[in-house]
Amino acid sequence: MNSETAPLISALSQVELRVGNIEEARVFYSDTLGIEVESVFGQTMILKLGELSVLVQEARNRPIGCPLYFQVDGRMHEVAEALKERGIRFKSGPSCIVENFMGKSSWLAFFEDPWGNPLALMGDMEV
Repeated sequence: MNSETAPLISALSQVELRVGNIEEARVFYSDTLGIEVESVFGQTMILKLGELSVLVQEARNRPIGCPLYFQVDGRMHEVAEALKERGIRFKSGPSCIVENFMGKSSWLAFFEDPWGNPLALMGDMEV
């Protein structure tokens, strides 16, 4: 692609999660994780994460999707501890996956929502 041609697709604007109960999902994502709820209508909820919308829908069939990575640059341990205090059990991490690259280290910590959707904290930390 040359510099005069704009990319055909340049951003991700929405992802979808399926959950077993929309009210329990609201409590988990809003109260436990602290994510802004933009709206709730029927069996659907929209979460706002920067420019990205997360469409959360109550559904009987809940295929396990790809992880959502929540950016927590500079605050990995602080956020992980706060989530542990709110009952989150991490499957792994926080773990350093890249040490001292260009003055930063990259960290990941994996957990799940109550319906088994994979979630992760992802953040760069100053060395």
